[in-house]
Amino acid sequence: MTHRKRNERLLFEGNLHIEQRSKMLGIVAILLDPFLLIGLIVGSLYFYLTATFDFWKCRGVPFKKPTVLLGNFGPLLLFRRSQPEGVKEMYQWFKDERYFGAFRVRSPVLILRDPDLVRSVCVKDFACFLNRGIPVNNDQDPLSGHLFNLEGRKWKGLRSKLTPAFSSGKLKRMFYLLVECCEELQRLIDEACCNGDRMVEVRELAAKFVIDVIGSCAFGIQINALTDEESEFHRAVKRLSKPSYKATLWRMLRTAMPRMYRLLGVQLVDPIVTRFFMHVVSEMISQRENNGTTRHDFMDLLIELRNKGSLENEVGSPRICSDEDVQAAKEIELDENTIAAQAFAFFVAGYETSSNTIAFCLHELALNQEIQDKARREVRDAIQRQGGTLTYDAVQEMKYLDMVILETLRKYPPAPLFSRKCEYAYKIPNSNVELPAGMRVIIPIYGLHHDPTYYPDPARFDPERFTEENRRTRHPYTYLPFGEGPRNCIGMRFALLQIKMGIISFLRDHRVEICDKSAMPIKFSRRSLVTTSETGFWLTITPSS
Repeated sequence: MTHRKRNERLLFEGNLHIEQRSKMLGIVAILLDPFLLIGLIVGSLYFYLTATFDFWKCRGVPFKKPTVLLGNFGPLLLFRRSQPEGVKEMYQWFKDERYFGAFRVRSPVLILRDPDLVRSVCVKDFACFLNRGIPVNNDQDPLSGHLFNLEGRKWKGLRSKLTPAFSSGKLKRMFYLLVECCEELQRLIDEACCNGDRMVEVRELAAKFVIDVIGSCAFGIQINALTDEESEFHRAVKRLSKPSYKATLWRMLRTAMPRMYRLLGVQLVDPIVTRFFMHVVSEMISQRENNGTTRHDFMDLLIELRNKGSLENEVGSPRICSDEDVQAAKEIELDENTIAAQAFAFFVAGYETSSNTIAFCLHELALNQEIQDKARREVRDAIQRQGGTLTYDAVQEMKYLDMVILETLRKYPPAPLFSRKCEYAYKIPNSNVELPAGMRVIIPIYGLHHDPTYYPDPARFDPERFTEENRRTRHPYTYLPFGEGPRNCIGMRFALLQIKMGIISFLRDHRVEICDKSAMPIKFSRRSLVTTSETGFWLTITPSS
């Protein structure tokens, strides 16, 4: 019996071995057949890309059917439509819904339409939506570790440290630097009036003005971008403001494909630009500390932060909100690289957005001469009350100009959208839908700003929308040019002051008018991630009476 069982076992093992070999040969045959191999790869890829497409259907959330490879963002990813136009179109997909689902490539995202839900995400339930969820490659992009990208305790600590740097008192001390830049801008505007056709691309002038302001207030450098286009700083800015298609595409894709972004080691900032900014900051820190120079600018404040650990507000006490913030702030070491990253972010956040806002505002004033005349009278009267000098107090008195700028930011928000990431499972208020940790929530700023429910006849430029009375009757979370809540734009006050000073420079002694080169209507750039014109902002500038 023992001999028989042994033979049976050997026979069984032999058959099993033959079966395994047959399977292996079958697999080898498939791999050797190129058509079968291609089919296997394509099938696997298709399954991977579409495996998430039932996500919203399973949760009973309205959604638009996605396209393989692109999801619902195809026109934007392929640069066939501008960001504002794409956001507005998405916003209108489900006009009667508080929210709806979409897909970025294969990643499900939730898009909000209800301003109450926007409030929940930005403020009420901020603990769940603390982070933007933007992956960072510190090795490839050493300037990426700035406040906009940081997460968790690092963000809390740095935000607590930097907040006092943007107080009204600190801005007032920097005001003389802005006045210097305004004087140079006004000189160039005077020169433009003396030219033959007097047609000027006002965004170009505004961009040079903003470069000078930020260079002076953030880096402590007299850049003279308005007069010296061959300066090293100006060349670096040109590289920065014209990223490659690859870099622009990855900026849109990195939140949808963070693992791929990190795996490939994608570098978004031009290495020449990175080296330049880090060198400039290093030189300025060394110069300030060796010479004991004080300019009351942003670089002074960052160096003070590094040396003392905190800034003091106007009444002499550090502006820290809680014990948790105090502890988080202590954990942040403000070394030279961190200072360079913050100065770089200060520049990037303010350069293109502010110059475009100035240009959009001037374009609308050229189209609406009555509004322009009213704004100019206010500017002149406020300066006259200060003895003919442009002072900080005079600028604060210009309330109608504030309304003009707010309406410009309503009609042309610099960022068409912003997003937040769920840190843990979150149940949407007044619903049965639960979002998993890691889910991205998108707030369509451009859609909200152009919703006739909140802004009747949204295409019309009307500063009266921002009277105190009209603002009180409108839901506050339908206006989001700087975001909202604890993670809003920390430099909002500086940006508004910078924009206002630029517009004052144009309006004080000059009139802007539509010319033959003016884009009518404005066509938004499809390549830019911020709201801007594809063809520029050409206007005629003449002396005003």
